[in-house]
Amino acid sequence: MKRNTLPFVSFIIPTYNAEYYLDECLESIIKQKYPKSRYEILLVDGGSTDKTLEIAKNYKVKILINKERDPETGKSLAIEHSKGEIIVLMDSDNVIIKSNWLIKMIRPIVIDPSLFGVESFYFPKKGESIFNTYCMLAHIADPFSRCLAANLHKKRKKGYIEYTIPKGSAYPLGANGFLWNKKVIEEVGLYKPKFEESNFSFFAMEKGYRKFARVPGYGIYHYHIRSLGDFILKRLKIGNKFLNRKEEKKRTWMEGVSSIKFFFSIIYCLTFLGPLIEGFFYYYKTGYKAWLLHPFMSFISVTTYGFLYLKRKIVI
Repeated sequence: MKRNTLPFVSFIIPTYNAEYYLDECLESIIKQKYPKSRYEILLVDGGSTDKTLEIAKNYKVKILINKERDPETGKSLAIEHSKGEIIVLMDSDNVIIKSNWLIKMIRPIVIDPSLFGVESFYFPKKGESIFNTYCMLAHIADPFSRCLAANLHKKRKKGYIEYTIPKGSAYPLGANGFLWNKKVIEEVGLYKPKFEESNFSFFAMEKGYRKFARVPGYGIYHYHIRSLGDFILKRLKIGNKFLNRKEEKKRTWMEGVSSIKFFFSIIYCLTFLGPLIEGFFYYYKTGYKAWLLHPFMSFISVTTYGFLYLKRKIVI
């Protein structure tokens, strides 16, 4: 691709007290071997009280203020202000692994504009918590959602892999180094006042956008969790968001999951046997001991969500 024909890219980073990882995140962006005139960085802050904004001002970023504070509102606000043909959603604790990541990741969309996006692979890091390693290896950090997600149709292309989500199913996508085709976002709409990426990917599928890509060897590192306690807190946060949305009678990506698959996934995660076999298989295949956590993390995910659901029912 010629320099002057490269698509303009908007990096969107929602922040709130993100001083611990923000430098590393922004450094990984500005080190990209991509013309600096062909991308922008939009940092949308939810009222940080630490050094987040001070750090951001050391870089060429456009700072937006998110009065609502939640990241989903921030992403929606930044999309409205973005100039890019490609939207890259990143969290402040994401770090791009390779300096030619962007040039490689945009290529599938340039070749095939029918793709709604390109998803980053997640890579583990030496010396990190075994719980974070597990989340990187499992790719979808929540093993219950991983179980609910559709089995994708895969087709190898030159330089990337094309994935198709089958009709009548769902696959949660969208954040942590995900490249969105902005034309798809604009056509689908439904990104105001909140852009909730996993739900939005389902809306895109309903509009006929069922294909996305991944580029082998290219992805990000995510400082996701440090401990089992962090993992549970993440599940509580996600579970509450989901239940709030259901109580507000708003649609979610779970509408693409059949009742049979939903109940099978609960049983699969609770009974240990399936995740135990799966965990040993991937341990044998990759050598990562973190896969041995799989049956326990699957059980914890379902029981945490079940606790939240029953708690709300009892309170009501």
